[in-house]
Amino acid sequence: MHMQAAMGEAIRSLLAHNVPAMDFEGCQEVLESGAGYNVGATAVSHSTQLASNMPCEDHWDSGTFDHFGREANAKNWNEWSIFDGHAGPRTAQALTMSLAAMIMQRLDENGCFERPYSADDPHTVDTIKQVFIQADEDMVQHTMEQIRSGLPDRAGVVASAATAFSGSCALMALYDPVQHVLRVANTGDSRAVLGRWDGSKYIAHAMSVDQTGFNEKELARITEQHPGEDVVDPKTGRVHGLAVSRAFGDARWKWPQEVSKRAFEMFWGPSPRPDSMIKTPPYLTAEPEVTEVVVQTGGHPDFLVMASDGLWDNMSSDDAITCVQMWLDKNKPTDFLEQQDGGLGAVRAGRPPPQLSAPSLPSILAPVYTTAADVAEEDEDVYFDEEERCLRWRVSPKHFIVEDAHCGVHLIKNALGGKRRDLFTGIMSVQPPLSRRVRDDITVHVVFFGVDTSKTSEQQDR
Repeated sequence: MHMQAAMGEAIRSLLAHNVPAMDFEGCQEVLESGAGYNVGATAVSHSTQLASNMPCEDHWDSGTFDHFGREANAKNWNEWSIFDGHAGPRTAQALTMSLAAMIMQRLDENGCFERPYSADDPHTVDTIKQVFIQADEDMVQHTMEQIRSGLPDRAGVVASAATAFSGSCALMALYDPVQHVLRVANTGDSRAVLGRWDGSKYIAHAMSVDQTGFNEKELARITEQHPGEDVVDPKTGRVHGLAVSRAFGDARWKWPQEVSKRAFEMFWGPSPRPDSMIKTPPYLTAEPEVTEVVVQTGGHPDFLVMASDGLWDNMSSDDAITCVQMWLDKNKPTDFLEQQDGGLGAVRAGRPPPQLSAPSLPSILAPVYTTAADVAEEDEDVYFDEEERCLRWRVSPKHFIVEDAHCGVHLIKNALGGKRRDLFTGIMSVQPPLSRRVRDDITVHVVFFGVDTSKTSEQQDR
């Protein structure tokens, strides 16, 4: 395991065992410990992660498909991914290690890098979809064959089955910097939102749609595939108990019942779903929906917010774009490059990246409240949710504060209370396993397009 990942896990374990009352500085340190950057020729990203589960079930990845030789620049696409795991981290871990490389290889083999731009080019879109489906089959179908074969290698079957028993959403953004084309592939309920300038402010444009039973298109698809079955709970939007309608892994929703039962009885697999429920599997697919846009640069270039549902549970898409605009009013996306003593290469994620010049705290921390009206205002926006049986809070721009040099840290902080210091430190102080009732794992990429990192790199090289 990467040394910093091990240290981060040790810190979270220590906090969980001791359950300290975290002050603001401690909360800031935890947020910044999972933050890093990725640098491309015309795009930079601010990425961060805040765990709630132990171990964290979210994983993430970012980088550039580096090619060399003739026409290499046309192939040097940027990639950012978020894998929101559930029922354990194994599926998300496997996708972090393999999916981007599989995508790159297949795009290259199918000649997608050299194709002239055509809106929603089916050749490129189908290639991306095929890789997602193949990656899932490699986990789920391969394990099913092992379980059915009766192989004597019990340990090997158990190890292989771990990625099939748990599950994961997948959100991947691919950016062609030559043709300025951004494609977002989504399986599950992580979300990507584009911020685009309309002449006076940034406006949110959806680059993905949450795939749950509340999605009318998803409900129609499932109903057509499983006529006469009550697959989706209309009250919760759950698919036979699962929160998403598309996912990797989650074999119990994809295997015939006899396979799930054999896995349970012979290989310590999870308890099968009821026989009355699983009639015509599979009920889930890993096939993504792919959304595309030509990125606008210039005076107010586009930016992209990608996040697991832990952020969107607390913050709307519109408010996320407003939150980033407020940050841009006081910061430049490349400020961190100018603060470095040496050059900075691309930070590969999936593991917490090295800490890069931790943003400094303001010299004077603003008080939680300044007037009696502020206290009354919190009374309206912090409330006990009778349905969830938990203290909840509302988030809106009136609660936002801009004090972080890292935009990902800025977003998560404002989703968890913002300038309401007492609320923020209280939320951050809740430790596993209780923290999962309060907040989910949160992973964020904020990708800024239309930047020129070459001048900064040249200055650092000198």
